[in-house]
Amino acid sequence: MELSKYFLVVAYSFAVWTLIAPRFGSPRFGELFLAYMTALLFSLQATSELILIKPVAFFFTVGGVFAFFFTVLRRTIHISVRHK
Repeated sequence: MELSKYFLVVAYSFAVWTLIAPRFGSPRFGELFLAYMTALLFSLQATSELILIKPVAFFFTVGGVFAFFFTVLRRTIHISVRHK
């Protein structure tokens, strides 16, 4: 399986999973993030069985994993710029 063949699928899924990620300003961020993480976990588990039959589904979930890490990093890393 070539990763370059499925690069667009990974990029599109990254965009989709990033759009459905919970927003930080939400008062229920913890609950929504748990639901987001659980949905991604179940998706990864389900598509791991299909990797030989339908690799597109698996690579869609791989993009979701990248979006999950992006969401976590965006939440934990704060960059502040000071002007003098």
